[in-house]
Amino acid sequence: MKTIRASTFNELQKLLTKKGTKLFVLAAVLIPVLTKLLVNNLFLTDWMALPTENINFSLLDLFVTLLIPLFIFIAATDLFTGEGERGTLLQVRPISRMELFLSKVIAISVFSLFILLLEWLAVMISSAVFDKAFDITVIPSSLGAFIVSWFPIIVLSSFAVMLALFVHSSILAISGMIVLYLIMMFIPYVLPNSLYLLPSAYLDWYMQWLSDVSIRWVIQTVTYLCSSFALFFSVGYYMFNRKEA
Repeated sequence: MKTIRASTFNELQKLLTKKGTKLFVLAAVLIPVLTKLLVNNLFLTDWMALPTENINFSLLDLFVTLLIPLFIFIAATDLFTGEGERGTLLQVRPISRMELFLSKVIAISVFSLFILLLEWLAVMISSAVFDKAFDITVIPSSLGAFIVSWFPIIVLSSFAVMLALFVHSSILAISGMIVLYLIMMFIPYVLPNSLYLLPSAYLDWYMQWLSDVSIRWVIQTVTYLCSSFALFFSVGYYMFNRKEA
């Protein structure tokens, strides 16, 4: 565990040094603040007519369906495809390939959670400052929605890592991930029955937790997410383990 913890910390440091990562962190703070500022101080009547909580969940939806997936694609490409191009992916170190692979996946997932929680904090603070009708009782449900959203993001992270290991070009990897993600987002409009077979379909599953939750639905969804993660992780590690040093 100490080896994995140290390696994960090293991978997190790599992500922190990237300008793109810093941009996503900045967006997690600025977008909620600027949105609240505009909604409450300009004549945005359509948005002002919405309850505060709806605006907060709209911000969450923006991050979990657009910004965080983009961050995941960039991070997976950099930590796997990019390092493969630079010849630094499998450096000689006192760590097994499984530990190295796991630490990279954990680093991407942990940083995604960090961005989510940072956004939630920015949403709550800006709501308290700018929203006249801010109700402190919404904090638990809001935090719960943000945390629940992390679980399908972990699955998407393993999916992105798997894709990153199939190609040897960073440009091809990131462009392929974005195109495939867009296809997954639009396929349900053409083939509605395929909706819940895609990893992208559960990114907004926090909405289901805001209403009456069925135990059967919870079991089915958790089973699907765990199975998908196991599949993507296993295929990704298989590809990673086959790479030559």
